[in-house]
Amino acid sequence: MTALTASPRAATSAPSRTRRRSRLLGLAAAELSLLRRNRMQLGTAIVLPLALPFFFLPLARQGATPDALAGVLGTMFVIVLLFVVYYNLLSTFVARRQELVLKRLRTGEASDATVLAATAAPALLLATVMITIMAVLSILLLDLPLPQNPVALVLGLSLGAATLVPLALVTANITRTVESAQVTSLPAMGILMIGAGGILPAEILPEWAARLITALPSAPITELVRLGWLGIGADGTPVFGAEAWTTVAGQAAILLGWALLGILIVREHFRWEPRG
Repeated sequence: MTALTASPRAATSAPSRTRRRSRLLGLAAAELSLLRRNRMQLGTAIVLPLALPFFFLPLARQGATPDALAGVLGTMFVIVLLFVVYYNLLSTFVARRQELVLKRLRTGEASDATVLAATAAPALLLATVMITIMAVLSILLLDLPLPQNPVALVLGLSLGAATLVPLALVTANITRTVESAQVTSLPAMGILMIGAGGILPAEILPEWAARLITALPSAPITELVRLGWLGIGADGTPVFGAEAWTTVAGQAAILLGWALLGILIVREHFRWEPRG
């Protein structure tokens, strides 16, 4: 009797999950088609990751060791995530809101989470492809070894990308037009670049400021890239075994905390209506 009474519920939930998945994939496919038509966004998302390894090639030719390039690696990946995920999605969310696309989709059967996830999916897919290509180019051009801890590397980049999605949604709340996204994105991008070590080296900052920077979302991404690729910590010393996984857990917790905070803000305050 227990099996008989439980089976209708299971039969009902399975089609429901299938419909949700079908809606998500359908909306994501439509968004991907729109992204392919936007030559400016697509061009930036493709050209930038391909160009960055060449930009840092002079450092490798001057004899910089992989340890010396460790900070550069983290900065490169943060730059790609900022432009391919954060700025791309900020422009996309603002455009879809102002064109009433988000409002129309919200009145359909898809949930709010499905609509936002489907809109973000193409940018995340593109980021995955371009980061993979950039990693291969970095190995070939910068004479870098293969990643020492691929799990830490993938975890840092995946959580970093996921954290930037709600940040793009939060920034969209204060962005009236796609053109104004160039201005409203600057504070977040500047702060995150500082966290990645791309503007101010932590060594020249006061101790309190250096500690504050380590709590920014971009700092854990850089740390996990450095640890995952070269197996070293921020001071350049090798990190192995339990110490490595403790570091991974701590940095991942920072990223998850930022992602959760962003999701809560978006859930309560995201603007679905066009800004006046």
